[in-house]
Amino acid sequence: MAVGGLVELIEQRIVRHTHDWFPDQPHSRVDVRVLADRPKCVLLTVHLNGADVPAALAKLRRDSRGATGAGSRPRLRQEAASAQELTVVEWAGLEAIQRACGDSEGLGVVRPLLLMREEAALVMSFVDGPTLRGIVLDLSRLHLATGRLDEAVSGCRLAGRWLRAFQHHGGDLQLPVRQGTREEVAAKMIAFGDFFGSGAWRELAAAGAELVTRTLPRELPVAVGHGDFAPRNMLLGGGLLTVIDPCPRWRVPVYDDLCRFLVGTRLIGEQVHTHGLAFGSETLDALEEAAVAAYLGTAERAPLRAYQLLILMDKWSAMRANPRRDLSGRLARWSAAVADHRIRAEAARLVALAAAQY
Repeated sequence: MAVGGLVELIEQRIVRHTHDWFPDQPHSRVDVRVLADRPKCVLLTVHLNGADVPAALAKLRRDSRGATGAGSRPRLRQEAASAQELTVVEWAGLEAIQRACGDSEGLGVVRPLLLMREEAALVMSFVDGPTLRGIVLDLSRLHLATGRLDEAVSGCRLAGRWLRAFQHHGGDLQLPVRQGTREEVAAKMIAFGDFFGSGAWRELAAAGAELVTRTLPRELPVAVGHGDFAPRNMLLGGGLLTVIDPCPRWRVPVYDDLCRFLVGTRLIGEQVHTHGLAFGSETLDALEEAAVAAYLGTAERAPLRAYQLLILMDKWSAMRANPRRDLSGRLARWSAAVADHRIRAEAARLVALAAAQY
């Protein structure tokens, strides 16, 4: 269906529900506008009575080309899903977040409003605010460090709190387990070391696998995973952190989401492709410590660091194996190859932390 037809369809569906969703505006005029037209989805904003600020957001997914598991690199998650399946998964994630975080101080929620299963679409309440990723990028030297470190640290602290609340109260979805044993984690590490190919990476992978065997229990504690727990999917405004774009398809080790957040922060594109010029280690350490302390408290950190190495390898292998064949993709792969020694240094840091904290 063309975008114009989607806009008309969404308007028709939403008009039926405005009395229930927005009781303070019972005779609202509905205006749907295209916010973004992307290869994988179309985002539409829903405005009432001509207001500039949206009252709701509609997301219409498209089937993406190719299977998620295509390619030669090792993968932690392989199963592809249709646009309809992912829409249902996101809806379930929004409901789980509302149950887990709806009454928690400092944590906001996106309210799920309408699921359109056949159209692979859903409507949700609109939350305004900058992403945590944008707040972190404002700390970059390349941006003249115009941001506030305390604001970014507060956002990372709330991210740790959010994850604890979600895992504790929102984990009733019945889902398959991924990386549920230490043997699986260790085997994946060795596979990533072989994929990178260098002796240095193989040594780091072997050291990491040994630490996994020493620090992780045979059966790892698992919880429902957010699916894309990254700073770009966190909105910070009015003292609230709102996490968006859930995709809970698996139960994963409890460390998984936090490690993805930590690695995503330290391997933020601007830092990788400037080979460490964007952020000093003291800034990244402060952000990392805020999230880890809020999530773990005084609990042992060695298991987290051992598992973080696995996520680092997973994300770095994805960057190294960028499938795009255009000029942008070739430049990204070249830049990643040049930055490999810095990522190895980050891997070595995690190995050293896990060993020291064990």
